[in-house]
Amino acid sequence: MATVLKSGDRDKQQAAAQNASAIAGFNLSDLADEGRTRLEQCRLQVQEMLAKAEQQVEGIRKAAEEQGYQHGLEQAAIDAEKKLQTKAEQQAKSSTLLMEKAVNQIRDTHSQWMEDYAEVLTETALAAAEKIVQRKLEVESELVVAWAKEALHSTRSSLSLTLVVHPETLAQAGPAFESMVLAPSLPENTHVETDENVGRNDVVVRQDGGEIQAGLTAQLERLKELLQ
Repeated sequence: MATVLKSGDRDKQQAAAQNASAIAGFNLSDLADEGRTRLEQCRLQVQEMLAKAEQQVEGIRKAAEEQGYQHGLEQAAIDAEKKLQTKAEQQAKSSTLLMEKAVNQIRDTHSQWMEDYAEVLTETALAAAEKIVQRKLEVESELVVAWAKEALHSTRSSLSLTLVVHPETLAQAGPAFESMVLAPSLPENTHVETDENVGRNDVVVRQDGGEIQAGLTAQLERLKELLQ
């Protein structure tokens, strides 16, 4: 059965077809443009994200390098300080040992010098005193007599005393010795004897318990003890 189209219906169909074609064309174009726009936006976003990520990575890398470098500097400073401190301690210890050694050497040298110097002074003083006394004894025998008297009276508890001198000494000061041994304060058995083994300027007092040296030699020995 044939369909009869009216004039008005044909116009409506043509308009609908045109509208459908226009709508279809419009939608495809919009979709293509929108797709390209979205793709470009995505590409830009991806590039931006990649750039930001790269910046972050670079920042992290630099921070790590700086941190590592700083850590390295700090560690190097610590190591240098430790080495310096160790070296300083070693030098201080070495310097202390050297100072102690030097002080000990100075002290030992000073002690030895003082000992030698004191010994020289003592010997010099004794030699000078001996010469002075010997010269005095050559002209004055009273000094030997005084030594003999001192020695005799230091032994009052003894019952027997013997004053021993050199023969020349007795010849020079015999009367003084004879008068001395007769003193009432001395034991009754007190007398004078001569002995060539006794020095001319020496006096020996013998008793039961031993003997007393009271001459020049004994005086010099006493002086030496006082000087030491």
